[in-house]
Amino acid sequence: MGTEARGGVSGGDRAIIADYEFVPTWVMLTTIRDLQRLALPPSSVLRTDEHGGSITQVRGVASLRSTLPAFPPLHGGELALVVPAQALQLDERLTLLQLVERLADVRVAGIAVTGLISDDVVERAERKGIVLLELPADADLRLIERDIQRLLSDPELQIERRAAQLYSELTQALVGGGGVRSVVVVLGERTGQNVACYSASGRLRAEYGHGTARAAFQLLRPTEGEHQLLGLRVLVRTIGALGGLALAGTSLDSWDTVALQQGVAALALELSKEQAVKAAESRVRGDLLRTILSGAQVDPQSLQAQAAELGFDLQRPHIALVCEPTTETPEVLLNHTQRLLKRRQLAAPLLLREEGLVAFCPVKEPHQPHALLAELQDTVALTAGSSSAVPGPHQWPQALDQAEQALALGSQLFGVGSITAFADLGVYRLLLAQRDTTDLWRFYEETLGTLVEHDGTSGELMMTLEGYFAELGNVSRAAERLHIHRNTLIYRLQRISDITGIDWKHAEDQLALQLALKAHRVLKLIDDGRRNGTVRGR
Repeated sequence: MGTEARGGVSGGDRAIIADYEFVPTWVMLTTIRDLQRLALPPSSVLRTDEHGGSITQVRGVASLRSTLPAFPPLHGGELALVVPAQALQLDERLTLLQLVERLADVRVAGIAVTGLISDDVVERAERKGIVLLELPADADLRLIERDIQRLLSDPELQIERRAAQLYSELTQALVGGGGVRSVVVVLGERTGQNVACYSASGRLRAEYGHGTARAAFQLLRPTEGEHQLLGLRVLVRTIGALGGLALAGTSLDSWDTVALQQGVAALALELSKEQAVKAAESRVRGDLLRTILSGAQVDPQSLQAQAAELGFDLQRPHIALVCEPTTETPEVLLNHTQRLLKRRQLAAPLLLREEGLVAFCPVKEPHQPHALLAELQDTVALTAGSSSAVPGPHQWPQALDQAEQALALGSQLFGVGSITAFADLGVYRLLLAQRDTTDLWRFYEETLGTLVEHDGTSGELMMTLEGYFAELGNVSRAAERLHIHRNTLIYRLQRISDITGIDWKHAEDQLALQLALKAHRVLKLIDDGRRNGTVRGR
C-alpha cells in the first residue's frame, strides 16, 4: 500500500491497526447476541444498546497482538478482543477511547474488553455506533477466540459444546442448594429469554422474566409444545410427570430449544429427588399419625421427641380435619394442603387416605381451623368436617371420630361442598353420643319405624314431615316448600298420624317426631357406614 491504507486510516495508524480491506456486503448468520450466548463467558455484559447486539452480525474474531501492529489485518465485521493493560504496553496511545475511535473506523462488529469499562468509553462507543462488551477481568482471550471461531465455522458443534457446559452449570447450581429457582435463573441468563417452571398440577413454581412474559406465564397452561401468547412464542417441555419448563421470547432459535432440553434434564433429577424426599417425609409423618390413632401404648416422652423431630408440638391442643375432594384426587388435595400449611407456617400431621385427607391442626386461634378449610376450598373443591379441640394425642382418635361424623352429617344436611364443625351439629351431637345404645334405636323404631316401612322407596311421607318441620310447623309455607296444595299437606300429615299413632298437632308429639327424624339421619348414616366399612367402633 501507499502512505494511506484503504478505507481511510492514515499511515501513522498502521502501528495500531494493520492494513485492512473493507468488504461492503456479505452473508452472515452470527450476531453479537449469538456470541454472548454461545461463545463468550456467561458473565459477559453488553454495555451498549441491546438492540445493536441483536442485529450486529459478526464475520470473524481478532485478538490484540503482543507486538505492533496491535491487530492483524481487519476486513470489517470482526469482534476485537482487548486487554487494556496489554494495549498500553504496546503503545501508550492505545487507550480504550482511542481503540474505540480507530476500530469504529475499520467497522468492526464490536469490541470485547476484559475488566470494567468506564462510562466515557461506553458513551464514545455509542456515539460511534459500535457494540461494546465487558468480559470478566480474568477471561482467557485465547479460549474465547477459539470458541468464536468454532461458532462461526461449525455452529452445530459449538452449540453441542455449549449445551454440555450449560448442563454442568445447571447441575452445579442444584448441588449448591439453589433448587428449582437457580435452574430457571441460569437458563434465563444463558439464553437471554424468559423462563418458568411449573409443578405437575400446573402451578407456577419459579420464573425469570419481565413485562409481558410474566403475564404470559400466569396465563399459560403448560402443555407440551409451542404456544402463542400475548405476542410471545412460548416453548414448553414436560418433565415427565413431575412438571413442565417453559421458555418464552419474541423469537426462539435452535440454541433456545437445546438449552431448554438441558434445563429439563437437570430439573428431572431435582424434581425426582424432591418427590422421593417428600414421599419419605410423608411416610414418616403418616407413620407417626397412624401410631397415635391406633391407640397403641407408646411412651409419651418418646412420642413427643419423635414428633418434635418432624416439627410437631403435641403439647398444643389440636383439631382433627377430615377432607374429601369433590373433583380432584386426594393427592392433589394433599399438595394444596401442604402448600397452605407452609404459607401459614403451621406444622400439622397429615394422613392420605383412599377417599381423602386427615389433618390434625394445632390451635393457635379459635377460628383458625375453619379459616384454614375455607382458604383451602378456594383452591380445590372439597367437603370437610372438623372436630372439637382436644388437649393431647391420646384424645386424637376421639377427635377423628368427631370430624368424620361432622363430614358425613354435614354432607347429608348441607350437601356436597359443605364445611361442618362437630360443635355446630347441635342436637345431633347428643344423638351421636347415643348411637350405640338400644334406647335410641327403640325410640326411633317406636316413633318412625312404622312410617319408614310404610313409605318404602318413595319416601313421600318422610319428605312431607321434613318439609313441615323445616318451616317450623307453618302449613302454608310448608306446602309452598313441597310444591303441593295446603289441603294435600294436611291430608298427608293426618296419614302420618294414622300410621304412627302420633298426633301431628300435639306439641310433645311434634318434638318426638322431630327428634326421630334427626335420629333417622344419624342411624341411617351409621348403618350405611358399617355396611361399607367406613364407620369405626367407639
